[in-house]
Amino acid sequence: MNKFTKIGVLGLLLSFHALAMDIEISELSGNAFSDLPEFNEFDVPVVLTATRIQQHHADVPASATIIDADLIKQLGVQSISDLLRYVPGMIIAPENANNSDSVHYHGGANTLPKNMQVLLNGRSMYHSGLAAVSWFEIPVAIEDIRRIEVVRGPNAATYGANSFQAVINILTKHPADTYGGSVKLKSGDNGEKDAYLRYGGQFGNSDYRASFVQKTNDRFGPFVENAESASPINNPNTNARSVQFANFDAVTALNQSELTTALVYMQSEKELIEQLDEQTNQNKVKTERLELSVNWVKDLSHQHQLQVKSYTTQFSSKQAVKIDGVPVMYLDDDLRQLHTLNPAAANALSAFTDPTALLTSQEEEDLFISLATRYPGFAGAATGIAGDLNVNVHEMRFDVEVQDTYVYSPALTLVSGASFRRDTVDSQTYYGGKYTSDTHRVFGSATWQASEDLSVHYGAMYEQETDLDNVFAPRFALNYKLNQSQSMRFVYSDSVRSPDLFEQQADWSLTLENPQPNTDLNGTTFFQSSQGAENLDHQYIESIEIGYYGRLRFMDSELDVRLFKESLTDVYFQSLDIAAINTFNNLAVDFTGIEWQISLKPLKGTQFRWNAAYVDVTIDNPYASGEALNQLNDNTVMNAYAKITSTLLWLQQWPNNINSSLSYILVDSLNSLNADPKKLKRIDMRIANTLSLYQYDLELAISAQSDVSDDSYLSQENVYTHKTRVQLSAQLNF
Repeated sequence: MNKFTKIGVLGLLLSFHALAMDIEISELSGNAFSDLPEFNEFDVPVVLTATRIQQHHADVPASATIIDADLIKQLGVQSISDLLRYVPGMIIAPENANNSDSVHYHGGANTLPKNMQVLLNGRSMYHSGLAAVSWFEIPVAIEDIRRIEVVRGPNAATYGANSFQAVINILTKHPADTYGGSVKLKSGDNGEKDAYLRYGGQFGNSDYRASFVQKTNDRFGPFVENAESASPINNPNTNARSVQFANFDAVTALNQSELTTALVYMQSEKELIEQLDEQTNQNKVKTERLELSVNWVKDLSHQHQLQVKSYTTQFSSKQAVKIDGVPVMYLDDDLRQLHTLNPAAANALSAFTDPTALLTSQEEEDLFISLATRYPGFAGAATGIAGDLNVNVHEMRFDVEVQDTYVYSPALTLVSGASFRRDTVDSQTYYGGKYTSDTHRVFGSATWQASEDLSVHYGAMYEQETDLDNVFAPRFALNYKLNQSQSMRFVYSDSVRSPDLFEQQADWSLTLENPQPNTDLNGTTFFQSSQGAENLDHQYIESIEIGYYGRLRFMDSELDVRLFKESLTDVYFQSLDIAAINTFNNLAVDFTGIEWQISLKPLKGTQFRWNAAYVDVTIDNPYASGEALNQLNDNTVMNAYAKITSTLLWLQQWPNNINSSLSYILVDSLNSLNADPKKLKRIDMRIANTLSLYQYDLELAISAQSDVSDDSYLSQENVYTHKTRVQLSAQLNF
């Protein structure tokens, strides 16, 4: 019996042992579950995301993790991505290229992960152009979050093609729950300087909330080991980042309906690693985001509800790069054309060597002769040119969706809807201009209570996107209730991931502006460029899971266990290099494993939580051996992967309005397909005290994170300057 099978059997035995214990205790009391509180939203977790209808956790046909506002406050984490460490199977690793975090469910390539749908009140947080989620810049204050729901497993049937391995839905508090004002300041020894301002109230039939957030931190230490000998240009603190955003939310009560509006404005600045040796200024990227959303909900009857929601997002990323010393021949149009025809010959020329033996056509020979005539014996070819690179991206998204929810009978609920999304990206550097993609989608689901104990769920979606094949994704689930608060589930789901605009339509080139000197130039565009694959198809996943959920009287506990097998096919990987975007097709990845989350409340004011996962991965990689240029090793495909992840949490309410949290975070065998896997161990803690000052509440808190292990967080440069980092905060509510 292999290790995975043993752990799986142990997990099931633990589940049924807990079940048997609960039944035994209940029988001794004479009336099973007689003293359980009534099932309602405040006593039993309610899940909204999995099927688009509100369901008690025991009825949900999916594995779901809920992180509510109380838990978020007690943890006092630094970021939303840190909150996801409390979700089974989540991998959080640094993404150096974007000075952000890379968040995966079960694992994947570290750069620009795309295998989960991330929503903020139903709005996708993925960028249209360089498709990724910048977690640091998600425009929501942690203090305004009501709950985060994570549906673990594919769910394209509910949320569309890119809900590939999981769905993360961030839901904010209703403005009516945030009347009054709040001011919070936070400072730490890793460059943290955070501020949060909020004021909420009522105007006529509208509840509103206005929030402002500013966050700054330095993240990891310098990337160069010998920082003292490095130049300030090539070795700044390349992790410094800051973001400021303002949110305005309003909910207006209308006749038998409700209108929710939200307005977001965000600015950020991040330092990045230099990509060009010739760069002379500090590499910074500045972003700006403007977003407007409306959501109208109309109760047509007590059984029938109509919802229309729409949002538009404008996003811009500006990066001004100054370079000096680029050889003039690198900007020659003839060398650029030669690179298009014969990259090896062009690269040989760029190294100032004779490429004659590599030339394969008369056109290539003519281009070489032209270059040899212009630079005889390479004379003058290395003359340095200075100038500016404009690496800007402008994106726009418009999304509208209509959803109809109809309770046909107490046993049958129907959900149906349609949506349209338009993504437009404009970048001379990355796309050679403007590109637009339209997505049309219809979806529907039926949840049927077939008997008192058995419920059946079936959902599906059909989607069409510009330049891609139409796709269909079904989802089928059975829930069997063992009793009022415990259930077994079986879920089968197919899902797809669409190639993003850059993977398909990239036209990546670098053009020098304001070149100096500007005489006798035969072009201003760098000779190396690359294009997207254009003919990529969807990636597919087939997932089967067996799970158990139980809310037990024993120590007021909750237990969720998921056994799963996920088979990913038609997987592709792209190496992001301006010299050539190499696309590797037809890979296959299988994830098998078990994950669980447990909550215990042995004493009043005491709670223990444990979430963990054991995940095996198998990769079918036809490129594992071959020529160097066409070789792809498994570690590159799956460098953000860990076999074992675990987070153990102790929450405690003390006398005198003092509360604390203590977490032990373990990531075992991170990057385990490499010869040198990492083992990360970290302790997080927070202690807070709430004081009453007249009619105001003042909360003082100290938080700390301590790296117990010496391993880096992924790459060797991902090490904090201080192994223990401390933050102090004060929040005044009035």
